[in-house]
Amino acid sequence: MVLFLICLKDWLARLLSGRSEFKFLRLGMIALGSGLICLFVPCPSGLSPQAFHMIILFIASMMGIMLEVCEPCIMLFLSMCVASLSGVVEIKQCFSGFSNLVPWLILLALSLASVVTKTNLGIRLAYLFVKLFGKNMTGLSYSLVMTEFLAAPLIPSNTARGANIGLPLVTSIARYISSNSEKIQEKSIGSYLTILYSYSNAICSAIFVTAMISNAIIVEELGKIGIQMNWLAWSKFMIIPGICILLVLPFILRILYRHGVHDLGGLRELAAESYEAMGKLTQQEKCILSIFALMLLMWIFSEIIGIPIIVTVLIGITIFAMLGLLSMKEALSSYSTLNPVIMIGILISYVNCLATSGAIEWFNGLISSELGAFDKGLAFYLLTIIYYFTHYFFSGESSRIIALYVPFLSTGIALGLEPTKLGVTLAFFSAVSDILAHYTCPASITMFSTGYISVGKWIKSGIVVTVIVMTIWFSYVS
Repeated sequence: MVLFLICLKDWLARLLSGRSEFKFLRLGMIALGSGLICLFVPCPSGLSPQAFHMIILFIASMMGIMLEVCEPCIMLFLSMCVASLSGVVEIKQCFSGFSNLVPWLILLALSLASVVTKTNLGIRLAYLFVKLFGKNMTGLSYSLVMTEFLAAPLIPSNTARGANIGLPLVTSIARYISSNSEKIQEKSIGSYLTILYSYSNAICSAIFVTAMISNAIIVEELGKIGIQMNWLAWSKFMIIPGICILLVLPFILRILYRHGVHDLGGLRELAAESYEAMGKLTQQEKCILSIFALMLLMWIFSEIIGIPIIVTVLIGITIFAMLGLLSMKEALSSYSTLNPVIMIGILISYVNCLATSGAIEWFNGLISSELGAFDKGLAFYLLTIIYYFTHYFFSGESSRIIALYVPFLSTGIALGLEPTKLGVTLAFFSAVSDILAHYTCPASITMFSTGYISVGKWIKSGIVVTVIVMTIWFSYVS
């Protein structure tokens, strides 16, 4: 309830000041549509009325988030009120997800990310790569990719990496190149760099379990069916296809985005100067790097040393706090920290309600009956591809994973598909599908804010790169 009040405070302040962003017309249309379905659409066979109403409420919540009726947390709070007042669920069930470790692991991970983003470590790393490899566009492209690849396992938030590393890096490089060449427009080179970093962000989020907080949800769900997925096991499945995609990505995007850049105009020298101007690593940065290196080793060898990931995160936060490098007051007062925690806690509660009401079991049966006529190989491709493209209907990985990962996984297992192969494929697609559109995750939204690339161009390139991604992945797992 304390988290609820903290998150609600900002919205109420804007409402009272006349700056409310609430879209009442959209909300009314969703409410009207949901009401008409409840009144006139008969409950499907095999589904209880409670489960049917829970499905309608859940879909209405997702529609409200996708149509940006209001901030996601407020939409979920509103749907919780409706669910409780209508008797569909008890109010305590609406908060059952907070007894799960995942929301608290995400809270701790975001607190850790705030330590790194307050330093210049990410930009320092980028300058170093541009200094070493930025002689031409190919070298510059791989410098961006390598920056993201090395930052991903240490910063457990793809949004933080996009906002604090990708956004300033892309805009500064685009402005420099365009200002030193009359033939190159800032928007032209900027669109290429924006999409390259955004796609690298999505792919690296799939490669490392600690690169994206939503991966913790998948690890927990896989553990429930007996598949133990630690840091090493995750990377073993993801790293080979992930690196293959990262290697071909700059060449594919250069075909789609003909920026015409050949001479970088001394960018390499500028990066070297900027790197030197930053000086040597400060004592604070050395300390942060040392602690994160220790934590990474503990993550990798968690099974051997017998320390769970969440305990490692707790140890790291405690050390940072003791050394004065992390203010918990600052971390916990941040809306960007509390918002995803509350969202995921409530979404897990919804999934729990759907499961206990029998809705997920009914959904599994429905999908199984449709795909049961196909052989297992074709069913595997259809099921995973459908899951991949459902990301068009979600603005964020966590909501999609919580809503659909378990139903698709359990449906595939019911069809006789190999659980590990199916589980890791759905896990890989959960992050990589961020490339589909600019609104599919906060990191993409952040990069889209540069204004360098149009919505249509982003979506078209997403389809092209999706074909490459699926070709490489399916070739690897087959």
